[in-house]
Amino acid sequence: MIGLNRRLDRLLVGPERRCVLIPLDHGPWLGPVAGIDRPRDIVRKIVAGGATSLLMTPGFLSRVADLYGPGVGTILRVSLSAGLADEATQEIPAATAKTAVRLDADAVAVSVFFGRGGEVNIIRYLGQLIEECKGLEIPVLAEMMPPFDRFYDPERIAHAARIGMELGADIIKTNYCGDVNSFRDIVAATAVPVIVAGGPGADASESTLAVAEDAVKAGAAGVAFGRRVWQAADPAAVVRGLKEVVFSTRRLVG
Repeated sequence: MIGLNRRLDRLLVGPERRCVLIPLDHGPWLGPVAGIDRPRDIVRKIVAGGATSLLMTPGFLSRVADLYGPGVGTILRVSLSAGLADEATQEIPAATAKTAVRLDADAVAVSVFFGRGGEVNIIRYLGQLIEECKGLEIPVLAEMMPPFDRFYDPERIAHAARIGMELGADIIKTNYCGDVNSFRDIVAATAVPVIVAGGPGADASESTLAVAEDAVKAGAAGVAFGRRVWQAADPAAVVRGLKEVVFSTRRLVG
């Protein structure tokens, strides 16, 4: 699995095998909101801050790919929200593993939102995509989100993450439950690298860094913070802070 391992090495970097992933894939869902309304501007800032990888849609990626080099990992979102449509509860398949090969992506990403309905169809697509990607040695990141009414419940997070692992995903993205000991159990039960979602942007960078530090203390392989970064007053500074926290062994003892 030379190709798979080399791609994973571009996503989970250094001896710590961690990442500071910045999702820039919110456009289909939220529209051109502040922070991602100027794709090239925000990518310049995030890359300047030292992001290790970016998560983007096919169209977004194709318009910014010249702004960063091979040292920044690329994850291609292949399932998209239908945005303005009334039935946009789950994401829909929008690209394939071959699209990822054509765009030279290091991995693909799909989201599953439990409790919204339509889970069976998107899980079926995810399973088929994983099979396709195994043949091409492309890692799959599965964003497995628990029902909204129990969004930060450790048991529901663990169950959602475990479904992604059981399907064969290489990396799981999910919520941080807010408790180091409980999340440590989630990471152990998932048995593949887990990275934590950021959710809505925070008012203070300190709270963003605190979430990242606690999650990594609990064994998370890193963070996937979007709005917490690109809706901040200084996105590059937030990325630099995240990178220091995620990759600092001194601060993460205990």
